[in-house]
Amino acid sequence: MNIVIVNNLPRFPDTPRWDFELVRYEDFIDHDEHTVSYLVNQRGLSGVTAPAGSYNLYLFDSLSDADAYRPVLDAITQAEGQIDRLIVFSEGLQDVVAQLRGEYDIPGNGPEQNRLGRDKLVMKEKVAAAGLRVPRFTSIRAGQVDDALAFAVEAGYPLILKPVDGQSSAGVQKLDNEAQLRAAITALPAQIPHDLEEFIDGELFHVDGLINAQGQVNFVVPSRYVNTCLDFTFGAPLGAAMIAPGSELYEAVCRFSVQCIEAIGLRGCPFHLELFHSRHGELVFLEVGARVGGADVPYVIDKTTGVNLFGEWLRMIMGEEASVLASIHAVGGWLMFPRPDGLPLRVEAVSDFEGQLASLYRQLVPQLGEVIEHEEGYCSMQSGRFLFCADSAERVEQDMQRVMREFSIRTVAV
Repeated sequence: MNIVIVNNLPRFPDTPRWDFELVRYEDFIDHDEHTVSYLVNQRGLSGVTAPAGSYNLYLFDSLSDADAYRPVLDAITQAEGQIDRLIVFSEGLQDVVAQLRGEYDIPGNGPEQNRLGRDKLVMKEKVAAAGLRVPRFTSIRAGQVDDALAFAVEAGYPLILKPVDGQSSAGVQKLDNEAQLRAAITALPAQIPHDLEEFIDGELFHVDGLINAQGQVNFVVPSRYVNTCLDFTFGAPLGAAMIAPGSELYEAVCRFSVQCIEAIGLRGCPFHLELFHSRHGELVFLEVGARVGGADVPYVIDKTTGVNLFGEWLRMIMGEEASVLASIHAVGGWLMFPRPDGLPLRVEAVSDFEGQLASLYRQLVPQLGEVIEHEEGYCSMQSGRFLFCADSAERVEQDMQRVMREFSIRTVAV
């Protein structure tokens, strides 16, 4: 096959840094049997770890511009023939790659199938049509203040306003009253639809797994969030703990998630689904991404089940069945503390829990004297990142709570 891989995921080999160590393309794609080309930006260059000479490399200033790809894809096609696979893991690049698959007649998700895991309005429409609970929602654009106010009368305050294809809570707003709603709708970018939806009061969960080529969910791992991605943008720690397998909540969340996935129609991919368990006991679908979950989700799943979601995704892309033979043999959790404001900052003191907690198996905290700078994405140097694994959910949750209570970091301006 003639395979093109778009990579912006970094590696930090031989350093104490966390990296995308589960993303080893050469472990799942034979670079001698296939012709492999990597399209990378500077950040993703370190993520190309295949043996030198086994691939072609193209360095991009930006991987977000479809126009920049076309001359390179044309050259690859002319030299190697029809492109058989165009692979990307990053959610922020799914749209542009789907567009290019359509233009170059490359197998895999084109624009329409891609929308099922990107457009929050489309996915909620499909889940609601299947009779499953979703927040009340409406599509809204700049200037549609009257429509927004009418929706507010129906749904009540607070309301949530967000881009239809956003990620990591970027651009998400919680609106508590009419004045905030008027201002937010007026300030929206012209002609770009947004999702205005009911606020659900309850616990937030993320559910991760795999969907085979026939659309069947064959692997599910549900977890309860500690705070939310939106809270994280305002300085709160973010994390999640897996739900104890076999519990009533575990079974209900798994069953509801599978119903949502089947209603949406995703195929041949991993999924990262978010839902609420409301104060009234309802399970309410929020959104789903046709991708591996971010932050430390895949690492905890790999630790507790032995399943590398990235690797299984590559198997499915290559036309193989995902080799999911594992069961959950432990309970895990992850927790991270955001970088402080005012970067860059030098670290003067930071908490260290190494060897103190039974379930803590990995931590990354900046070293004393280290300078913390701005980096993109959850999987980067934060104030502190911690991974947990134990036989019981109670042990994991107790240790996570202790870190939540006791963690601190002291910094000074550079």
